[in-house]
Amino acid sequence: MAPCGVHELIEHLVRHPVERALVKEAPEQLLERFEVDTAARPVLLSGSRDELSALGIHGNYVIKWLIWSGRPTMPFFAISHFFDRR
Repeated sequence: MAPCGVHELIEHLVRHPVERALVKEAPEQLLERFEVDTAARPVLLSGSRDELSALGIHGNYVIKWLIWSGRPTMPFFAISHFFDRR
């Protein structure tokens, strides 16, 4: 299960694309607003795709978060990413 507030934060950004710039410009502001668990914040700010997935964040949200934060995802997103972890 994803840390408190993470999915809500990403769902908000899906619905409010103008706020996506905050992921790069003021990520702590977003994390505070959605009361994201402080233990998860370092991973959200600098973690890899696999580290984000290990937190229980849905794979689709992992990719969105990485794209919005300007971090690499991978050249393609293999469906095995989901099935290998089940």
